[in-house]
Amino acid sequence: MKKLNYFKIGASSYMLLGALHLVYLISTPKRPENVMQVYLKMKRTTFDFMGEHTVMQFYTGFSVMMGFMLFAFGFQSFMIKQPSRSAIFANIFLSLIASIIAVIYFHPLAYTCLLFATLCFTLCLINSRNRT
Repeated sequence: MKKLNYFKIGASSYMLLGALHLVYLISTPKRPENVMQVYLKMKRTTFDFMGEHTVMQFYTGFSVMMGFMLFAFGFQSFMIKQPSRSAIFANIFLSLIASIIAVIYFHPLAYTCLLFATLCFTLCLINSRNRT
């Protein structure tokens, strides 16, 4: 029976979260009125930093970048055939920090995916100890 590759499962969790984030951004869900009022204020608030921008542009740009970077990090990790222990430790560390930030600031789906990735990378580390 083939063993589960926890490293790839954890990486897939990042790719899923990044893809879902980007899909949500490009979809047009019905947002509550109070959220729409905040968005309108963000569109009206401008600042001059290497050209004039709105706070909404800044927010949207960072959000798109976050979704892309989550997907890219997961994809890069997924492409590693045999992760070294240092790569596993790095992924555990990054996932743990991202999980803490997500619990404080983001939606439950975000921190569920990140905590799941942390668990998978930890299980991968445990399995790597058993192989050596």
